[in-house]
Amino acid sequence: MMKKNLYDLLGVLPVLTMVLCFGLPDGFVNGQDPLEFQYSISGADVDYASSNPSAFGFHSTISIHQTLGEAAETGGFQVGVGIDQELLLITEAECLLTGPSGETPLFCEAQILPHGFNMGVVYDALGVWTVSYEIETEVITVICNLQDGVLTGATSPAVTSLAFETIGDPAIANLVVVNGGSISVTTTIDGPVILTPHDGAPLIRGDASQDGSLDLADGVGILQYLFIGAAADCLDALDANDSGNVSITDAIRVLCALYCSGSPPPESPFPGCGFDSTADSLGCLSYPGCP
Repeated sequence: MMKKNLYDLLGVLPVLTMVLCFGLPDGFVNGQDPLEFQYSISGADVDYASSNPSAFGFHSTISIHQTLGEAAETGGFQVGVGIDQELLLITEAECLLTGPSGETPLFCEAQILPHGFNMGVVYDALGVWTVSYEIETEVITVICNLQDGVLTGATSPAVTSLAFETIGDPAIANLVVVNGGSISVTTTIDGPVILTPHDGAPLIRGDASQDGSLDLADGVGILQYLFIGAAADCLDALDANDSGNVSITDAIRVLCALYCSGSPPPESPFPGCGFDSTADSLGCLSYPGCP
C-alpha cells in the first residue's frame, strides 16, 4: 500500500510543480470546472454630413455572457477596446451595472486613449453583491464621435470597428474575476461601424419652419415659398412627398397629415432627423432643427 501511494505521489508532483510555476490554465479557478466568458460590443450605422463629421456620433454597448460552465458569481472584470483614431474618438465610457438595491460598483474607472479605452470594474471586494452572466448582460456604454479629417468631404462610406484588444500602459487584458482568480476572455465579438457621408444637413421632411416638429406653420411655410417667394435654405424639408420638387401637393401632404384622418405623414426622414437619400436637384444647406 505504501509503495502504491509513493508512485501516486510521484505522478502528481510534476502537475503540482506546473501549477505552482505557471498558475492554473485559463478558464480554471480553484479547482472548478472550466469557465468561459464572451465579450461583445454593438456596432453602428452612422449617417453624417461630410462637411462637419465631428458633429455626429453614436453609442455602443458592451455585454458579457458566460458560455461554458456552471453559473459563476463574478466580482469584477476589465476590458479594452481599440478604434481607428483617424475615424473615431471615444469621449466617454460608463458602467451600467448596479446591485440588487441599486448599489454602484466599488470601483469603475475608464482610461480614455486616442486609440481606444480600457476600464476596470470591481463590485464584489467586500462580499456585498456579485453578478452572474448566465444571460447576456450589458455592462458598459461607450460614446463615440466621428473625427474631422479623413471623413471631411468624403463621398463614399468608410467601414471600421470597435475591436476588443489588450490596450493601455500598463496593458489591460480582457478578463473576468471569479473567486479571486482571473479568467481570460478569448471569445470576443467586435462591433462593425459603417460611416456614410451625405451632402448638406440632416432634416425632418415637411418641417418648413425648421423647428423640429410638424404643425400648421409648416404647411403655411410651403405655400409662402411657392406663392410669395419666401426664402428657404432647405428645400428637401419642403418636399414633403419626396417627389424631387416643391409644389402645392407638398403643402397638402403636410396639412392633411395634421388634420385629415388616415392621411399619410411626410416621407422619410420623418418624424426624426435624417438625410435625404433621394437623388434630385433639391438640397439642404442648413437646418437648425437637427443637430
